[in-house]
Amino acid sequence: MALKPVITTQVRPISFKGLFSKTEPEQDSKLVLTQDNLFHPLSASPIKELRDRAAIINKYGVCPVCDNDGHEHHHPVFECPDCGYPTHCSKDHYLEGRDAHQHVCSILRQQNEDDHDLRSGRTMTEFEFPSSQSFDETVNMGNWDVYFYTRSFPSMDSDRSMRHVSKLLTYPATVASVLHESSPYQFGKEVTVEGIRSISALRATLYPKNEVIKNGVNLIRSEMINIFIVGARAEASLPPHIWLQLAYLFPRSPFHIHFVGPDALPPNATPYTTSVNERLMFTYDNSYYHDYHEKIEKFDPYTDLFFFFSPGIGHDAARDGWKPTIQKALETKCAMFLTGYDQSDMGNDVEAVEQDYSGEFDYVIHPTENVFRSLKHDTNLMDLRQNIFANWGIWAIRGKRYDVTAQDSED
Repeated sequence: MALKPVITTQVRPISFKGLFSKTEPEQDSKLVLTQDNLFHPLSASPIKELRDRAAIINKYGVCPVCDNDGHEHHHPVFECPDCGYPTHCSKDHYLEGRDAHQHVCSILRQQNEDDHDLRSGRTMTEFEFPSSQSFDETVNMGNWDVYFYTRSFPSMDSDRSMRHVSKLLTYPATVASVLHESSPYQFGKEVTVEGIRSISALRATLYPKNEVIKNGVNLIRSEMINIFIVGARAEASLPPHIWLQLAYLFPRSPFHIHFVGPDALPPNATPYTTSVNERLMFTYDNSYYHDYHEKIEKFDPYTDLFFFFSPGIGHDAARDGWKPTIQKALETKCAMFLTGYDQSDMGNDVEAVEQDYSGEFDYVIHPTENVFRSLKHDTNLMDLRQNIFANWGIWAIRGKRYDVTAQDSED
């Protein structure tokens, strides 16, 4: 596969916006908060960014009691004493809606403390990720725990650390989990007959049989694996070194990750290609995929695959807009992996694809819960009742391969 854009050395500003809602957690010697002082009402938080978050909810949020009674909506300004978030427009409405609020109160309390911890100034040892591994090192991708253990991550001594790290690594770990030979998704269970063919083709490239290793050096270079992340958003804002965790799991294979979509770059930014090292290359392009598709000379199911992270294909407002992209991806006959942020979101996407492309695709992985979903909730600040996990579920399809049969000469 060849790419037409010219490679540049432009450095892209890195942000955790959409992941931790700020720049990378500061690692300095100034301790702002101790571990026994992580809970604060957002409006009185010692962290300005969290005070700003309260102001956003005050201005744009919805009071659930006002929303349910059908009368004029008032914005939430009263902070729940248990979770510290502004949840209702007044104390009276808070008391009236307290029972319903209990369904999300513990989630918001957890987020409150997690977000203060990230900005506490403590040394974030859980973010000291391991580097490259040897060719004979065995990693198990069965779940987060065994992956962290067999990959020699720092000890995750709390659920909070697990939430922090899983939120950051859910994108590369989800990609790795379907490609790795110790994948938790099994043939005959989640993986279909057509799926094992697609995944085996990719693994044939990732795990070449004719390799020669001398003095620990692989003398046969594998083909480039191209991962097209379509509709890229938060995953495109990850610092490139986070994606190295994917590359480290496949020490024989170079990767080219294509972040494509209108949110892959800031508005009006120029598309560019850069690299971390000789084995990990990135392209950022804010084109719609069906336009970017024309820049690719050819596709190969042995080296190319697609990822759609929570694309929302089934949403009424987006469904028609996705059709040219899905059609182009299906035509490549390459595996297409999709995630959803909860059961309903994934189900809507599955239903839309089944209706719009009936007879045009085969399942690779049946819809299932993603073993490497983020363990940290994301909350809609416009409506605190809505909480999701990034990449909660996963499923996969590919364009149907038609067998060519010879016709009778008389026909």
